[in-house]
Amino acid sequence: MKMKFLCKLLLVIFFLFYLNHSVADSLPDGNELAKSIRNTTPVENISLNAKIEVTLKNRKRISTDLIIETKLLSDNEFLMTYSIKPNNDDNFWQVIRKVGESNKYKIKMKGEILAIGKEHQIGLEQSSFMLTDIGLEFLHWPFQKTVKKQRRKSRSCHVLESKTIEANKGNYNRVVSWVDIKSGAILAADFFTSDGKLLKRFSVKGLTKKNGNWQVDELEMRNIREGTRSRLLIKY
Repeated sequence: MKMKFLCKLLLVIFFLFYLNHSVADSLPDGNELAKSIRNTTPVENISLNAKIEVTLKNRKRISTDLIIETKLLSDNEFLMTYSIKPNNDDNFWQVIRKVGESNKYKIKMKGEILAIGKEHQIGLEQSSFMLTDIGLEFLHWPFQKTVKKQRRKSRSCHVLESKTIEANKGNYNRVVSWVDIKSGAILAADFFTSDGKLLKRFSVKGLTKKNGNWQVDELEMRNIREGTRSRLLIKY
């Protein structure tokens, strides 16, 4: 009886060991997953009308019309510009993304260059959407790990943990994001401070299927610390 029990126990241990390793092996490498997302480039120039709505802690609402433009600079480099309508030459936020290189950032308000570089954290029109958030700067951080598979918004996702040693000017140094396995798009992300507290929460709120492809209609960023909500509404 003892021998039978021991054999069964060994089989259970082997099964659990095999199962755990099979699940772990099925997860993509975190660095490769982050690289695949940040190296994705558009196939054509795009210009979209959009609106950013900010609800402050006192319930006051701020609404601003924007133009979102994506311009191809080469086969592996493109420029993203978020500009205020109608004075788009005087008020804009820009990100230049190039495969294999660091992002470049630029902010111009009322005709004056306010900031150049990722160290500056200025939200789009008082929103919690920082320029480095839009540029997916956290995917360039040194530590990237795929921790598990999990369904989010009825989609199968890889959960990616991104960390850096030092907190940036936005006071977060860890981001947990849910990456849609089929499309590679980030559907949600939680931003944590160096002491482990949730600072911001990003989520794709609106999705519309057009010509067989999914389009994002609404993005939301909640600032837990400030008690504000920012919504980016895109018009196709």
